[in-house]
Amino acid sequence: MKNAIEINHVYKKFNMLSGKNNTLKGKIFNPESPPQKEMWVLRNINLELPPGSSLALIGKNGSGKSTLLKLICRILHPTSGEVRVNGKIATLLELGAGFHPDFTGRENIFFNGSVLGFTRKQIQSKLDSIIAFSELEQYIDMPVRSYSSGMYMRLGFSVAIHLEPDILLMDEILAVGDFEFQKKCMNEILRLKSEGKTIVFVSHSGEQAQQICDQAIWLEDGQIKMSGSSRDVVMAYEKGSATGAYVPEYYYRMGCRSQQQRNFEQALTYFNQALEYGFSEFSVKILRSSVYLELDMKKEAIRDAECCLDIAPPDADIESILKHIQFVKSQVEAVGTGHLREVLTDNTTTEPDFLIIGTQKGGTTSLYHHLTHHPNIKAAAVKEVHYFDEQFGRGFDWYKRHFPSNLSAGSITGEASPYYLFHPQTPRRVHELLPNIKLIVLLRNPVYRAYSHYRMMVRRGLEQLSFPEALQAEHDRVNDEYERMARDSSYLSPDCSHYSYLKRGLYAEQLEGWYQYFPKEQFLILNSEKLFQNPVEGCRKIYTFLNIPTWERGDFPHLQEGEEGAEIPADTLTWLQDYFTEPNRKLFELIGEVYDWND
Repeated sequence: MKNAIEINHVYKKFNMLSGKNNTLKGKIFNPESPPQKEMWVLRNINLELPPGSSLALIGKNGSGKSTLLKLICRILHPTSGEVRVNGKIATLLELGAGFHPDFTGRENIFFNGSVLGFTRKQIQSKLDSIIAFSELEQYIDMPVRSYSSGMYMRLGFSVAIHLEPDILLMDEILAVGDFEFQKKCMNEILRLKSEGKTIVFVSHSGEQAQQICDQAIWLEDGQIKMSGSSRDVVMAYEKGSATGAYVPEYYYRMGCRSQQQRNFEQALTYFNQALEYGFSEFSVKILRSSVYLELDMKKEAIRDAECCLDIAPPDADIESILKHIQFVKSQVEAVGTGHLREVLTDNTTTEPDFLIIGTQKGGTTSLYHHLTHHPNIKAAAVKEVHYFDEQFGRGFDWYKRHFPSNLSAGSITGEASPYYLFHPQTPRRVHELLPNIKLIVLLRNPVYRAYSHYRMMVRRGLEQLSFPEALQAEHDRVNDEYERMARDSSYLSPDCSHYSYLKRGLYAEQLEGWYQYFPKEQFLILNSEKLFQNPVEGCRKIYTFLNIPTWERGDFPHLQEGEEGAEIPADTLTWLQDYFTEPNRKLFELIGEVYDWND
């Protein structure tokens, strides 16, 4: 079988001042243009891609990624070497490429399709579906010069995937458009992949590269620095980007990305590292103050916000800084919870279809992040609403405002608050308001869950004791507090939340509390370790449980940071294993399954 793409010893150079002579058009209309200083953008590129392969091209700007794509689709020609392509190509490169600005969207569907090598009859048969997928029905007969960048992307993407190419080339096309449309695009890309199409994808997003592609190439200065599995190459690239002069900027950028993904613990870790390596104190602290708010670290949030006024650069907008300080203070005074940046829906009657109720540090963030990329699952305003444990007094109408209104047929929604499994008041409250809810539980080896919980408290600055000392102190810190929460529905205990390293691992006790209100058929209980080892099998169980179509997203993201570090001291590890032996036996008897937690 012929390779879909074959590249042999390819070199490419450009004119340093102008690239116009490097295209076919440039060579025809400017044959006498004198060459300027040569710039080699690709050197000795060799690549073989069998049909059905998926390859990510990653690297810094100027590393040669986009040039390589243009060589594959014959927009450019190599200076030396050979590029062979077998199959019909669809390209999604620069926004608007293949569109005539004075044509309407409808006319450009035919124009763009013909550029891609398809007949008018083929395009006509797909026309209605192309327009519907793009969601541009009311704009389709307007000139595309009036389109936004997101509208360009919608139309170009819709044309490309509906004409069913053998090879799909994409250059950062998921960087624009709204989140819901990006999810729809991702689903279509993965469908093409499952049908055996060849995909080459350029992206600055390591997460997207791993979702879409099995293999990856890291380009640096026009040469292949590394090739291999997308996971290995992305990890090496992101680690390599955090060396030398790039260290502070790398950590700051990763903090911003984590904050956007609402993984606030990870964002805090990265922002702290950015400060350690000398990144702009003002730039970090004005963002970190918002992260502290989300983590319910009120004093730290106010401290960072007020500090920004003193360390602001000379050209900073002082009025905006003052407004930010005022906002932080108002949020701290108004509510005693971390989840403050939520955008709530007015007048919605939507109730959640499922809850991920625990366990903390068991992978609930990773699972929820994965599920909310499923095209049939719509995310809540925040991952953790904490209504049934800490915010119950706000009322059910307030809770429902966290979920999207007017869900389409077949769509579901839910949230993930891992404190629900542990909180003694939650089972009764959930049953009163959501008696038919589906409940998902992730259970992690309680030994390592306890240590991960401890490290999280240390990172937040809330734990000063050593791990063995914290375990010994837990009884005095937690037990009476927990009993008071069970007796008094209005009582909240920060100590119980922060220092319950051992008690949260007594899973049988917690499940028995839930089983008093719900039949076992309403639960899906999964072993966290197995889910991360075999996410495809685990997610299929979840999709079946939720009664939604199976969906293959690719790699299962592990979003929790801070698992690395010093190992549990050997004697403490032995003590913990002994401590949980009997509780684990009770758990396995209760759920009818034995987990391999002996290691």
